Amino acid sequence: MPPSVLKFADIARLLGAGVICPTCKGIACRPSRWLSKEEKRCAYGTRPYRCNDCSQRFTVRSSASFERFLINGMAGVMLGLGISLAVDLWLDGSVEAKSQHAAQSADVRPADVAAMAARKQEEAAEGGDADAMLQLGRDLAKGNNRPKDVEQAAKWVQLAAATGNAEAMLELGRFYRDGVGLAQDSARAYVWLSRAAEAKHTGALLEREALIRTMGEEPLKVARELSLPTAPASVVVRPK
Repeated sequence: MPPSVLKFADIARLLGAGVICPTCKGIACRPSRWLSKEEKRCAYGTRPYRCNDCSQRFTVRSSASFERFLINGMAGVMLGLGISLAVDLWLDGSVEAKSQHAAQSADVRPADVAAMAARKQEEAAEGGDADAMLQLGRDLAKGNNRPKDVEQAAKWVQLAAATGNAEAMLELGRFYRDGVGLAQDSARAYVWLSRAAEAKHTGALLEREALIRTMGEEPLKVARELSLPTAPASVVVRPK
């Protein structure tokens, strides 16, 4: 270990325990070498040290050095335990935070998600989005994610069809054909199916042909007259 690390790792020196200089009472002491074999033999049971503060060289019993070693060793063990405890607390905190996040996520019920989606759909429809108007009308007609209301459904589909949306015109033709939220009227169903077909909706053309086969000659004549550009197909009222 580098001396700079030892300087800060020497807990015994910081506590004033272990080797102390007999001259200046300093604790900044380091091991020294024996000057000769004779000195080592005569000073059995001790070790030489030199004071970093006053440069005094002296010998102390070996147990003092051992005490210093024990103090530093215990300090190292305590430091390791402290680090381990800190890591455990950090990991426990992370697990708890994840558990709380999972619990919060679990608190979001499917019904709440559906309600939020329904609200966004309403906002888009009220903002003039034809696709949103159409989907809102379909959901109201079937009671998807909201109470069933066929009259409001018909009004939203009428608004969407009035924008020239081909899919909405086809849906409005179906509403008139089946009497969904509107009085059943095969002539007006023919008008809107025709408009959807003119907007290149192939499905509308097929449904119009199927409708024609169920209509009598007189209703078909009325339907074709209503299809003229000067004849209004319906009165559109924006839902409140």
